[in-house]
Amino acid sequence: MMTPSSAAAEKLRKDIHSGHYKIGQRLANEHELASTFGVNRGTIRKALKILQEERLIARRQGHGTFVTNPTYAQPSGTAVSLLGAMSWEKEYYFGDILSEAFLRSISRGYMLTTTLNTTSDIESRNAEALMKSGIQGLIISPKPHSIGTYRRFTEAGIPVVMLDSMLPNVDEDFVSVNDRMGAYMATRHLIELGHTRIGYVGNENFRNDFPCGPDRLEGFNIACMRHNIEVPQNWYVQSDSRVESDYLPKLRNLLGQLNRPTAIVAFGDSWAVRIVQIARELGLKVPRDLSVTGFDNSELSRTNFIPLTTVSPEPDEVGKTIIDLLIERIENPRPRPKRSILITPRLVVRESTAKPS
Repeated sequence: MMTPSSAAAEKLRKDIHSGHYKIGQRLANEHELASTFGVNRGTIRKALKILQEERLIARRQGHGTFVTNPTYAQPSGTAVSLLGAMSWEKEYYFGDILSEAFLRSISRGYMLTTTLNTTSDIESRNAEALMKSGIQGLIISPKPHSIGTYRRFTEAGIPVVMLDSMLPNVDEDFVSVNDRMGAYMATRHLIELGHTRIGYVGNENFRNDFPCGPDRLEGFNIACMRHNIEVPQNWYVQSDSRVESDYLPKLRNLLGQLNRPTAIVAFGDSWAVRIVQIARELGLKVPRDLSVTGFDNSELSRTNFIPLTTVSPEPDEVGKTIIDLLIERIENPRPRPKRSILITPRLVVRESTAKPS
């Protein structure tokens, strides 16, 4: 006789195989499922455990339960193929990338677990945990201290793909957004609006935390050069640290001048938000007196009181691409030249840019 949990698992199993649930779709929570099946949450929890062991679903702590690919479903008790990801943050920039990577991995029959490598000690502990879990491949957004972790995994025969930045003197598969192109797009947008007095605010020299800084600055410079825009040296406001006191006085001084830029390209959305705030403090209206662009298409850009024109790094595409590249390495281990893939970004025009007044 079929138990209530087995009956619930069988109904969900049929719905998954029939296509009623799409790959990557999140299931209702345990309370809602229990109500639908007329059973208690303990029964539903047992049913979900059965399907998880069959690899028909994947559960991500704090995010819910997702349908994986029935093509990859295995008999109960078969070990799940694990992937690991390490990044120095998981909220502002990498959050959307890792979320899409998670969904892509379960659609391919794998499970992705994410950890941090903010400091050397944190990275070492998390690397040890990933090794013990038996991951088959690693995604890492490396910090300067990550060379030891990289060598540890590659010497163990575990494929590694770099995300967003590379380690010095390391030839490895790599996926990132084309930062140079993104900054070029933002600058060209301002030029096409009619701006010829354009400044740049960023952190080109702070390579350890923001390795994309030089590329974004170069994209800005290339756009200006190609359109014959001359940028005075004091219209570059740059910082060698995250401390606002290092650059805010320079920014206030620049925006307070009579001969000031009518537009500014910012390294990122958080910088663009501060530029808009300071402009308001000085009595400037955005975008009438000053147009501002960001980079990242973060929540900040969407929820700021003046929504920001910004560059989307297309995190969904980055997440899908890096998972596919890593699985290719796992399933086709033959030697081949390393690949560097730069995802084309997208300009998102909102209310912080307009024609110069």
